[in-house]
Amino acid sequence: MTFESRRPCRKSGYQLESIDGELLLFHPAQARMMYCNETASLIWQLCDGTRTVDEIVTLLSEAFPEAETQIAEDVRATLEQFVAHGAIGFG
Repeated sequence: MTFESRRPCRKSGYQLESIDGELLLFHPAQARMMYCNETASLIWQLCDGTRTVDEIVTLLSEAFPEAETQIAEDVRATLEQFVAHGAIGFG
């Protein structure tokens, strides 16, 4: 199975909040936190276990055609950060 065909899924306990104008993904019980830009926030919201990485890339490419050449790389890098923070798994 390729990375692009995997289905990222948010792990329970993580919350995305806007605090003082900053988007933060955090897990209160584990004291884990990461800053998210708006693109990372969108990717987080799309990680519901029903979409593949390729489908997430396609949705964002359609929504932001001016950034299409960079989106696949940004999605991969963002998902890798989510994995490093323990915020997502793959179904």
